[in-house]
Amino acid sequence: KSRIKEGEDVLLEANYPGALPINQKEVTSIHPNLKDAVNNANYAATMMSRIVEREMEDGSWQYFLGDDVIPTEEALEIQKCVINAVKIGLIDDPAIEIDERNQLAVLLNELRYCAGYDVYEQERFMEIVVGDDISGGYKGLLLSDNFITLVKERLQLIKQRDRDASINKTLTSEEKSVLQATHTLERTILTKLIQAATLLLKETRAAGAELEAEQLETIRNICRVAMDPNHATEQDAAFALSDTVRDMRPLLNEDFISYLSYAIAEEEGRLLRRGYLEDPEQNRWWMVLQIVQKGVYAELGRSLNRYTDHVFYVLRMKTRSERKELLRELINDLPSLDVRPFRKVVDNIVKSLGAVARGEWKDETDAEVMGGMTNVILQLGVDIEELLPPEKIAEKSKVADEWARRQREKIREAQEMRRDRLKKQREMRERGEGDGKISDNLGDGSDGEVDVML
Repeated sequence: KSRIKEGEDVLLEANYPGALPINQKEVTSIHPNLKDAVNNANYAATMMSRIVEREMEDGSWQYFLGDDVIPTEEALEIQKCVINAVKIGLIDDPAIEIDERNQLAVLLNELRYCAGYDVYEQERFMEIVVGDDISGGYKGLLLSDNFITLVKERLQLIKQRDRDASINKTLTSEEKSVLQATHTLERTILTKLIQAATLLLKETRAAGAELEAEQLETIRNICRVAMDPNHATEQDAAFALSDTVRDMRPLLNEDFISYLSYAIAEEEGRLLRRGYLEDPEQNRWWMVLQIVQKGVYAELGRSLNRYTDHVFYVLRMKTRSERKELLRELINDLPSLDVRPFRKVVDNIVKSLGAVARGEWKDETDAEVMGGMTNVILQLGVDIEELLPPEKIAEKSKVADEWARRQREKIREAQEMRRDRLKKQREMRERGEGDGKISDNLGDGSDGEVDVML
């Protein structure tokens, strides 16, 4: 159900770090075919969590559900069903939280003897948590979305044990003291783990800034063409911009699209918090990002329409064998530049079932249509994995990947040249030579948050 009260600003309420999407609908009804798929996936996940693999006396392995033997083929089929459902998004991966809960328990045990505050113990603590370049330590756990939930779970468990101990008349005072000391130590370790997670997040943010610079350079190149004074008319500028975006298409990948959405949301939130969203003097960068996004979407849409047409030709075939054979022929005829985008489109269509099941699909009519096509879309997901696996993608897209690599190198070189030029301009300004102006400023110049895109 909607959390929005009448008269509240929807964007203002939603735009803060960690905010949940407020346009997500409560899932009240989905197509029977999709509902069956979700129920089957949940049932398979429940079964997989109860199945135990045991080694027999002859060295072979068998699967057991309680005391009953489960045929190996059936157990593997259940596992495959869960993996496919998780990949599509029909269910959450039941193994991730279990694995991370076990990792946290092991980590707490490892850190019991280095939870102090002297230099050696602190170094040993970080060595275990962060690890080295090979092992990676427990970085994945500390950066996981489940980490805070698992910490709260451990704290709640400690609280429950303390409560049980306080009412347990059989425990001696010495045993209670030992238990209290153990819980105090665990709380200390959890506090230090949260501090370590904060440091890791800062490091991740710093690494993200380098990636952001590359995406900003792509935006800069698009803006430079659009603002070129050599274009006599708006039509000439539009043609030049279209040609530029078309040439940059391999760089307009999923990372770039995601960055555009992120940058627009961040800038929109910043303007909303300061009340500048409607101020044309303050929202220029936000407007530039939206214009770039629309232009990129328009260019990519031409290719995407072609890819989606091919996919829906496949889905309209009547039999499983016809659908698979047509998909095989389409894949064999794909040019190098289209291999990765085509696979991405297919993956997105398959994953749309998960969005419909979670109530994240805005158009109810389209959601109903997607639900009715559940079985053929599920087959599409299985067939694309078989006919276009990662190794075949790498082979068929080798030429396009090399071209994209050269383009990225050019962008990095241009980035370095621009940084050098900006550095010289700053040095001149400090020495009082020239005006020291930085001509590539596309921000609003008001607070320095988005002033210079390095």
